[in-house]
Amino acid sequence: MVNKLDGALVLITGAGSGIGRATAMAFASERARVLCADIDGAGAEKTAALCGEAGAEAHPFVCDVADWEAVSRLAGDVDDAHGPLDVLVNNAGVGMTGRLAEMTVDEWRWIRSINLDGVVHGCLAFGPGLLARGSGAVVNISSGLAYTTRATEPAYVTTKAAVLALSQCLRADWGPRGVSVSAVCPGVIATPIVTNTRYVGSRGAADVRARTERIFRRGHPPALVGRAVVDAVRRDRAVVPVGWEAKLGWGLHRLLPVSLQQAAARLKFP
Repeated sequence: MVNKLDGALVLITGAGSGIGRATAMAFASERARVLCADIDGAGAEKTAALCGEAGAEAHPFVCDVADWEAVSRLAGDVDDAHGPLDVLVNNAGVGMTGRLAEMTVDEWRWIRSINLDGVVHGCLAFGPGLLARGSGAVVNISSGLAYTTRATEPAYVTTKAAVLALSQCLRADWGPRGVSVSAVCPGVIATPIVTNTRYVGSRGAADVRARTERIFRRGHPPALVGRAVVDAVRRDRAVVPVGWEAKLGWGLHRLLPVSLQQAAARLKFP
């Protein structure tokens, strides 16, 4: 567990924009030492600079979370330069929409390598150190879609559901050993992820893209998720839906029979 955030060493993946940047800023406001990792070096540097302007010590790192060797090197570099990590936030992720029969194996491997393997890589690289010290926290960014299935989002839903399941398994394993594990599940958040989403097959139509981007522009601010991540660490929360739609989905997931969940999954959206 993490007793205090003031001075704690926090690493956020995918920190170059969106939820990752907002999370870095949220920890900076708590006077944590913030390490901003992203495949986009310029984005990581910008976030680190913003954290610095907020009065926090912050450093950028370039890392592709889909590359195990790169994540392993990152763990070594962090330990050498800054000492033991206190909080790991596995946030890096990508979007892809489209029916399974319309996507290629390479497209599936791409989203899995980042959304799921990237989280596993972070846990494998930093988890042993946290466990050896018997303290710390891991926050994995899942999604409200992890428990709200969609006929048109099989790849994204599957990877995020796996992150949620992994988090719950690790919480059962690592929690009694002093390391808290939380899954934060955002709903519709206004971030750049939607403009960078891969649209597969019929989902690639221009009107689908336009409707999706319009919906997400009206989403919750990323800062809402950043504050939820800090709260998850501070209060050792297991599953944290963020946004009214994510909270509603979490409640319905636990209450509705599977037949109704399947009917909802077939509804057209957007």
